[in-house]
Amino acid sequence: MAEQEKANLSGGDSPRSSTKTAALPSKSAGLLDKLPPWMDKNLRSPKSWKLVLRCWAASWISFVIMLPNKSLQTLGNTAFFALLLSVMVPPNMPVQIFMFVITTIVFGLSLGWALSCAGMAAALAARDQTLLKETLQKTTASAAGLANPDALFQNAIFNGVFLDTRSTVVFGVFLGFGCFLFALIRAYAPKLTIMSVFGTIAMDIFCSFGPLFPFSQYTLLNSLLTSVACYIAIALIFIIFLFPETLNHSYLASSAELLDKFKGILAMQEEVLSTDPHDSGPGSPLAGKTNLARVGMLQQLQQLMAQKQFLNLEFSWGRWNGDDIRDMLEPMQILATRLGALNGFARSLAQAQQSAYHKNAETASVSDAGSSATAVDDTLLLRQFRERNDAAEEEFHVRLVDVLPTIREATADLRAAGIAALASLKELIVAVNTNRYKRGTALQDARLADLDKALSTLRLALDDFKVSRRLILLQPYQSVLQQADAGTLKKFPLRALYISYVFCSNLIVVSNGIITLSQYVSETARHHNRARLWAPKGLRAIGKLLRSGQGGGEDAVGEDPQPEQSVESEEKREYKRDPDSRPPQNILQRTANTLHALYKWSKTPEALFTFRYVVVTIALWIPSVVKSSAHFAYAERSVWALIMAQTTMNIYASDQVYNYALRLGGTFVGALLGMVCWYIGAGHGNGNPYGLATIVGVFLLPLVFLRNFAPPQYLVGILMVGATFVLVVGYSWIDGNLPGLFQNVGIGWDVAWRRWVLVMIGSAASFILMMLPPKSGRKAVRLRNAAVISGLSYLYSHLTSLWLSAGGPFDRMPEAKDGVPSHEGRKWPTELRAKFIALAEQLQDLRMRTAMSKWEGNIRGAWATEDYNKLLDVETDLLSSLILLGGALSSLDPDLRKETLPHTHVLNPHFISDVISMFFLISHSLRTGEPLHQAQYKNLADRLHYHGGWAIAGANAADSNARKMKLRQSLTSYEYMFYATAVVAVLQMTQALNEARVVVADLCGEVPLEGFERWREEYDRTHALA
Repeated sequence: MAEQEKANLSGGDSPRSSTKTAALPSKSAGLLDKLPPWMDKNLRSPKSWKLVLRCWAASWISFVIMLPNKSLQTLGNTAFFALLLSVMVPPNMPVQIFMFVITTIVFGLSLGWALSCAGMAAALAARDQTLLKETLQKTTASAAGLANPDALFQNAIFNGVFLDTRSTVVFGVFLGFGCFLFALIRAYAPKLTIMSVFGTIAMDIFCSFGPLFPFSQYTLLNSLLTSVACYIAIALIFIIFLFPETLNHSYLASSAELLDKFKGILAMQEEVLSTDPHDSGPGSPLAGKTNLARVGMLQQLQQLMAQKQFLNLEFSWGRWNGDDIRDMLEPMQILATRLGALNGFARSLAQAQQSAYHKNAETASVSDAGSSATAVDDTLLLRQFRERNDAAEEEFHVRLVDVLPTIREATADLRAAGIAALASLKELIVAVNTNRYKRGTALQDARLADLDKALSTLRLALDDFKVSRRLILLQPYQSVLQQADAGTLKKFPLRALYISYVFCSNLIVVSNGIITLSQYVSETARHHNRARLWAPKGLRAIGKLLRSGQGGGEDAVGEDPQPEQSVESEEKREYKRDPDSRPPQNILQRTANTLHALYKWSKTPEALFTFRYVVVTIALWIPSVVKSSAHFAYAERSVWALIMAQTTMNIYASDQVYNYALRLGGTFVGALLGMVCWYIGAGHGNGNPYGLATIVGVFLLPLVFLRNFAPPQYLVGILMVGATFVLVVGYSWIDGNLPGLFQNVGIGWDVAWRRWVLVMIGSAASFILMMLPPKSGRKAVRLRNAAVISGLSYLYSHLTSLWLSAGGPFDRMPEAKDGVPSHEGRKWPTELRAKFIALAEQLQDLRMRTAMSKWEGNIRGAWATEDYNKLLDVETDLLSSLILLGGALSSLDPDLRKETLPHTHVLNPHFISDVISMFFLISHSLRTGEPLHQAQYKNLADRLHYHGGWAIAGANAADSNARKMKLRQSLTSYEYMFYATAVVAVLQMTQALNEARVVVADLCGEVPLEGFERWREEYDRTHALA
């Protein structure tokens, strides 16, 4: 059950996309089946090929425009930048998102240009005018009588003849300030990373060449900006006229794909219920399928969440406007959460089955009382409870494997109705999306009628399940209930029944979610059944989007999307106090407090990254502005080493090493492809425009495909392949065909080896800075695990508070509409759902960061990768259990909730204190690295039995007997199903918390207490159950 919530925000092993696949010959289809899934899927998809064709055409035209002499002279010596930008930012998105991305790039270039121009103006004012006049006179005298005096002046400029110390220092100050600003943007606003990169490139180029000129030269970036403008125009033409797609259309298509994933998860439950629980554990094929389903659903949902802010920023023709589509996201989020919990049922089965058979292994080790090893379930009290429960299940034939067929039979109609409703829902959305330019509404009306019919069937199936079908679950327990009614039953073997209640309660809330979503879509389709032109509404929420911490692809390829201070949970920051000083009261104290905060910030990973960024920039910029090396630096294009050093800088060492591997590998492959392409198209000459246009078009096709569809973790490598290919081919053509260049870098091989050396120089420089001192990503992983545990503890506290409270938000039930009973159920508070989603996203990011941290190597010793991955699994299980608890509480009748409070052992105040203490101890140990203490160890299940035993002993005997006699009434109650689910959720949470304690003890260590294990064993035997 642990994974029920982890599944919660995850995704489905989705069926094939709604896009029809292309028909392929059998041999080709067999070859495609052997390719990775992302490649296989997109090679078969006509929609993907349309996207590739659009991007390929834009890239090819960006190269073709630099082939004619006139356009090449207009574009200048950075004419290749149009092609380079087409690789970095292809037109693979709706027009308004593309415009937004391009706007950030242009803004970055403009900001870098503006700062550089300000630096040039200040540098010219600071220049020694006497020295300048003297140098100009000498150069003029040398040029007297020459046929081409301009060439002499050009040679003098790029040989550093006019360099001035004061002017150069001013340029350096502005360059350092600009890089500091862009580094802060890159560290704290990952969504603006591409703006930061291009802004830095603009300053690098301007400030590297600007100090060489003795006069104002504010148009140094004209060639680059002209190339960028050409690409923007080309890309916009192709986005608008070649397979155009609005975000409205793209968003509805993605929503239909998400509904397909929903349907796949619900259909997968038939396989889950038909599989032996022994075959559903970690590592099994079924576990792999459910995990892929979870990840797929979560990724698709995150994509929709990231795009919703742009829905009202376009003109679109269709039946639904941006608000209609955006408002559909909330019920889809709720349904995804509930389906995630249902998807985790397979793991719950495996855990329950493992618990049932774990006692044999325990029994073999019980005799070793002197062992100091700590097991999760090693107390005598728990072993006795488990043995008695297992014996009772054997006696009454109510083991988990015995009741699974009953669950399958009881829920078959409801599951089938839910699948049919999701299929009809998807078909209606597809009809709305694909028939937006047709006048008639016949297809939409037919799909709407199908949805209404499926929705009616689902409502009937749900009502039938509530009234009668759920009672099928009790059929295996008739003999148990009979003995309970007679008062002769001592042990109630209800574990399998409770687990079946978990599945059914999840299925009920999933069905309610499907009904809510279907109602919204049905009402929207009825209200907006005619196509019209929808105008944009404004630019709201864009600022919030930019400030959000989740980077697009950056968090998967090395950029850190979470600043260090965000590691600390929001609740902890709210209540935390400074133990060394009270809040400042006057201006002096506030000033000192601000300086103290600034000092603390200077030691954060983000601050160190920013300082290193500036230092490496200045270090590699200096050779360009020193007279003895200025000509060499210009001739060899050393500015690319500077750019490489900046782009390989990362906050953590592990990210940087990972980037080295991808960038160096990508550079090598790109250089090789560039040389092959050049020599095929140009032979031994300076290039043939027709041959180059043809061969570049061929080479661009696979590059464009990989750029669009490769997994995010490989994106940096793919970009480096494309960038190096562009530089080799582009520089070769420019140097061979553009007249008037002061210094050529060569063609073909000459460009390739220079590019490789510059990449190595830049990487070496950033590596040196990374080691002074290195900032470990492994420590960040440990601290963020501590923050996640702390966040989970606050979620548990919040849910427990809601469970205990009277008249809380879970008590409000939506009213019926138009006489139709509401199936929505009580909604979670908005802030609670936001906390769950935020934690799920943190766990997903943490999993990628854990994988990345392996790249730091094992210099000081092997890193406990397995333990950290296991801890992540346990944390995901904890989140799953808490989401399950929240879902059960939201559906639990308030009267039953209040009635059962005194008799619910998981709400025993002493047990709640034990759980909170366990959360705190684990989080504190991870945060500080301090070891746990053996005597602090508590098996929470044992503590639950202990506190429950005292509660039973102190309870009124008559009251206890009366509750036992009401067993049948309770078990047959519909509301009791959700109560049982809530209790099971807490039990599974405590089991996961026990496992987390064991993992953390292995990571951070454990202080032993000699004789403690032996004494505990003796004490448990003395207090054994009669």
